[in-house]
Amino acid sequence: MANNIEDDLKLAIDKLGKGDELALDVGTGRARMAYALAKYGYDVVSIEYVINILKKARESTNLVNGDGKIVFIQGDAHHLPFLDESFGVVASYNAMHHMKDYKKAIDEMVRVCKCDGKILITELNESGKERVAEMHSQRGSHHESNIDIYDVVSYLNTAYNIKGEVYNAEYIDIFYSKK
Repeated sequence: MANNIEDDLKLAIDKLGKGDELALDVGTGRARMAYALAKYGYDVVSIEYVINILKKARESTNLVNGDGKIVFIQGDAHHLPFLDESFGVVASYNAMHHMKDYKKAIDEMVRVCKCDGKILITELNESGKERVAEMHSQRGSHHESNIDIYDVVSYLNTAYNIKGEVYNAEYIDIFYSKK
């Protein structure tokens, strides 16, 4: 049983397995997903809208990522600056609830994912929402999450007929599918 959110991330990455193709991390935040993908062999493009968050992500991964497998880009998940079907893996780690329009971000993720590509999306479950809210509260900030993985799954199924598997970890729920 996982005892922290990073252990849950490992469970998510294990669904993809090791790889050597190009992966996109959407809404990188602290770059946890980007780093995990790189550690599993993927070459990673990591996109984040908020420039200060992106700078912190780049600095933190530079401390542990000497092989240069991650490229950081400032950009909008609602308008990804990539050609259709550019990535073999498209992933997002607990970021959909931060999106202005998570459905538009998903539209873009599907667009840039190769026909035979893989999609991996995680969102905080109730335990994760409580834990993250508590951590933010201790820092004097606020964190709110109004969607869950089943909102994501429903949209992917309805809009694209993409079906996959949902795995429930201790703090996150994981959606994995081949496109």
